[in-house]
Amino acid sequence: MSVWNMELRKFPRLAELLAASYVLGTLQGRARLRFAHMLRQRPWLARIVARWEDALMPKALTGPARPAPASVWHAVQAQLPGHTGPARMATAPAQSWWRASWWPALSAALTVALLVVWFWPTPPQMPYTAVLTNAQGKPTWVIRANAHDMRLRTLENVALPQGHSYQLWALVPHRKPISMGLLPTQPSESPILPAPDHIDMQSVELVAVTMEPAGGSPTGQPTGPILFKAYLIRS
Repeated sequence: MSVWNMELRKFPRLAELLAASYVLGTLQGRARLRFAHMLRQRPWLARIVARWEDALMPKALTGPARPAPASVWHAVQAQLPGHTGPARMATAPAQSWWRASWWPALSAALTVALLVVWFWPTPPQMPYTAVLTNAQGKPTWVIRANAHDMRLRTLENVALPQGHSYQLWALVPHRKPISMGLLPTQPSESPILPAPDHIDMQSVELVAVTMEPAGGSPTGQPTGPILFKAYLIRS
């Protein structure tokens, strides 16, 4: 059986491994796209990814400090314009140290810098916002999005009858509702996810929530009435 057809919740160690590989970037190609699709359908899996992000990102910034010896700075100074040939010759031992010791340290520093850029990219701007409120008028779900990415934050606990799921839909003019995944019922925040079906989020007018059978609509379209809806507003 393909890993993508498994009920991952029954294989927690495999779910942890996939989530860690996703965060590290070692899960690539079509496998990464399939996993990103699974995140939209499985809020519990998105929470595992968020936990791995919290665990791994700070480690990219840690590393022992190694002050360079004075001979290194003499070697650097000897390479600057205005220094004579003898001065360069006099620093030959230091230059040897540069090649033997400074370069590995510099390579390590560059590696850490690349990890920081990789793990902590500049967060994409999310100018579109929709706030879904519960029956009491309290903000419950907040959707932030740009043209191609989205992020979901759950603010309140939401009651849900057993055997059902809340499903989020994007409503685009002249198109059928597009599933944006299942909604968590406990406070949480998802990682940044690609927009569903590669739609342009700028074209979404409304987002809506329906109650569906556990796991989501079996037809790919809403089967229950709209319970909550909100406009996607540019902030």
